[in-house]
Amino acid sequence: MRSPQTHNQQSWGLPQREEPKFLHVIVGVGVAIFSYLLFQSLQPFLADATAQLLSLGRIVVEKPLGFEPTSLVVKLTNGQTLSLALTWHRSGLFSIIIFWLLFVFLAFPLKGPLWLKIAWLEFGSIVGLAWSFIRLSTAALVAYHFGAGAFALMEFVTSPVVDFLWVIPVWSLGLSSVVSAKRKALHKKEGEFWC
Repeated sequence: MRSPQTHNQQSWGLPQREEPKFLHVIVGVGVAIFSYLLFQSLQPFLADATAQLLSLGRIVVEKPLGFEPTSLVVKLTNGQTLSLALTWHRSGLFSIIIFWLLFVFLAFPLKGPLWLKIAWLEFGSIVGLAWSFIRLSTAALVAYHFGAGAFALMEFVTSPVVDFLWVIPVWSLGLSSVVSAKRKALHKKEGEFWC
């Protein structure tokens, strides 16, 4: 016995292409721009949090005033100093922008609750900020113990790997939760229709 076809399937059983939710994309772009402006203002907070974490480990860190972009000066064990400017890449803003682009243009056009899409977009931003904090703190710790050369090597090697480790899983989880919510709503609607 064949199951009754749903309203969004063609006669041969393949689902029809759904129309993108352009209004959701526009809202997503607006939320991403607002988040960008918010994250730009949070860079000093990232520097302060990193300095506090490193000071807990008795690593001397100074935050020079008036420097643009925000930077930290770490005094290394060999007596040298290493200046860490929080550029848009080092602060994690680059990877967060990649996440926003992926999520806004691939998840927001799908049918699903807008609030869930916005929640996953902001959750991904917070995860990206946390990963950046951990990466920056670890790189400064390596610089303190092994010197500036080790810092440059660690930053070069770990930056793309760490970005990949948080962007892809968070994007995938957010996308699957949007699709799952859409399926639940569709099954609920079909259940009411066929009852």
